[in-house]
Amino acid sequence: MTTQVELSLNGPVARITLRGEKGIQMLSAETRQRLRETVEQVATEDCSVVVFAGVGRTFIAGASIDELRSLDEAGALKDSRAGQQLMSALEDLPQTTIAAIHGACAGGGTELVLACDLRFSAEGAKIGLPETSIGVLPGWGGTVRATHLLGAAVARRLILTGELIEADEALRIGLVDAVFPAEKFSDEVEARITQILTRGPQARQRVKHLLRQHAAGGVDLAVQYDAEARAFAECYRTGEPREGMSAFLEKRPAAWLK
Repeated sequence: MTTQVELSLNGPVARITLRGEKGIQMLSAETRQRLRETVEQVATEDCSVVVFAGVGRTFIAGASIDELRSLDEAGALKDSRAGQQLMSALEDLPQTTIAAIHGACAGGGTELVLACDLRFSAEGAKIGLPETSIGVLPGWGGTVRATHLLGAAVARRLILTGELIEADEALRIGLVDAVFPAEKFSDEVEARITQILTRGPQARQRVKHLLRQHAAGGVDLAVQYDAEARAFAECYRTGEPREGMSAFLEKRPAAWLK
């Protein structure tokens, strides 16, 4: 099944939409290559927020089972590393990234979601990492990101059981950040995008990098505090604090520089 990758740019917002046959988005090797090229393009664009979405029955149903069946050990290693590189390129985007999960999300789709900064789900959507049900495991960075984001116990449960959980349960464990009624989902996501755009873009970029360093663990607290102080100070190099605080005091929207 062919899945198209579509990019639209509208001012500060870039939208990467996956559109598959019969409304089912699959991350085939070809689709992943197109997605990688699109992510690399977006990294150079003058935008502040990147939204990932699907169209139809699913958000992203996962990898191609036919392709997975054809792999041998050497091919599986190559496939895993290519998938990890794609998800790391997405995670490394300087913009604030949002996964708009309107429908079922599984396997590689959930690995993409884990690489985003924010994850919004519609009621009724199910999400999970069912790879163990077909004899493999999340190999595109999913075991690492699930552990960092959710903790070892929750990651273990999701991966070992392979269950697809309801949106409300995903919210409870921190897999998604908000759940909205399906009929209001698009409007609610747009409202969150509008809210994010009122925040300083360069401050968001710096804090994104900083929080990722903290989440990685294994770094002395003094080093983390020093990195935080330096990033805080660097905000003033951009001029954003002056504009943001002036706008607050003057009760007007901030006019952020791009």
